[in-house]
Amino acid sequence: MRLRPVLAAAAATPILLATVVGAAGTSAASPRATAVGHPVPSAAAGPFAAPDPLRAVLLEGADKATVQWVGDQSGSSDRDWSTGGNYHYRILPTAGQDTAGVGWKLRFTLPEGRIFAQEYEQDSVVQDGSTVTITPRDGYRGNLPAAGIGVVLEWQADDRPVEAVPGDPGKAAPFTPYADAGLYPTPDLEALHQASGARQFTTAFIVADPQGGAVPVWSGQHSQPVSGNFLVPQINKLRRSGGDVVVSFGGASNQELALAIGDTAGLTAAYRGVVERLKATRLDFDIEGTAILDSRANTRRARALAALQREYEAKGQPLHISYTLPVMEDGLTADGLAIVRDAVAQGLKVDTWNVMTMDYGHPVKDMGGAAISAGTALHEQLKPVYPAASDAELWKEVGITPMLGKNDVPGETFTIDDAARLTRWANEKHIGRLAMWQIQRDHPCAGATVELNCSGIPDQKDYGFSAEFSRFTG
Repeated sequence: MRLRPVLAAAAATPILLATVVGAAGTSAASPRATAVGHPVPSAAAGPFAAPDPLRAVLLEGADKATVQWVGDQSGSSDRDWSTGGNYHYRILPTAGQDTAGVGWKLRFTLPEGRIFAQEYEQDSVVQDGSTVTITPRDGYRGNLPAAGIGVVLEWQADDRPVEAVPGDPGKAAPFTPYADAGLYPTPDLEALHQASGARQFTTAFIVADPQGGAVPVWSGQHSQPVSGNFLVPQINKLRRSGGDVVVSFGGASNQELALAIGDTAGLTAAYRGVVERLKATRLDFDIEGTAILDSRANTRRARALAALQREYEAKGQPLHISYTLPVMEDGLTADGLAIVRDAVAQGLKVDTWNVMTMDYGHPVKDMGGAAISAGTALHEQLKPVYPAASDAELWKEVGITPMLGKNDVPGETFTIDDAARLTRWANEKHIGRLAMWQIQRDHPCAGATVELNCSGIPDQKDYGFSAEFSRFTG
């Protein structure tokens, strides 16, 4: 969210992940910063960081063997893996010892946007659309040593555009955790939905291309333009299973589009392109750091979004907007409040003013209490901005986003108990939104450290924060 980008420690040569994922570790820098490139998950991330993306199934030989997802090499730093990569599996004998003559047959389903290139051992391959079935090329491949044999599928990117499944504006979810699209592996949103119970994610972040500021890209990566297929298959899977996304712009790293595009018409066109490409109905704007001080860019953003809102309302398609801003225990800073007032003055309809209840600039022992205090103060600050609004309407304008687990300010830890207390308060006040940074951290760590892919709380249950926040009913 608010701090510098993070590069994981990765080798200069391709890394073949072992059966236990975690051949290279991440740095201990900010878990809120969108990662640059594709870092390999740390060992602390455990199996949660690498679910089987193809959901391999043994059609034959299941009485003698099992199939195990190993990982892929797409995290290697020495090449552009956006054009292709490898999927690694291992077929293991169930007896735990050498087993001869296993007539195995494996079935895989390739994700949208990917094309099968070859199987490394040149086994027999049959393709039916996105389904790939593999059988041994000869009898030798059917002899399984105790350590198993490897099956490596190579894939290529499908350059044909993947059509986005439309979002449903009627399916708003009160709990909308952030999913960092810049972390490796790219989040499987549907799998996260099934595992955590959350059905809507705030996907972060779309920013200006550092090689051409008028172009929206994901996570500051020139190779990941929004006009391409990056994240579209994952969004489609989530929407087909009944979920949806809030598309988030900005963040701590890189430039939000309003800082790179100097005219309102051009900015409106850029936002329109994102909405049309992703068929989005909800947008979020994370404005922090030096960006919060750029009054011209902030006014330009509000005017562009107000124009886009009017355009979509004329078509009978509401466009929901939220802003995410830094906060102190006693509410928005003067700069943050100026953004609120200016956006309303420009005619922008903001559904939720979401505050980042983290990084207060000094250690805070009671992070749950600080989040409640910040939300209560925000409610009071909104009264003169919306003088005709009722108390209940103002609470609906309030959004709260803590950073789960150990924060990157020493002494700050947002606990499961804090989550439970904050959820009870949110239900009592019927606030508009409850989120967290971020869903990939909702796992226990091996130690009490600040990590990108786990909470820093060794004894938490997997997706324990999601379980508490999912109790929020709005």
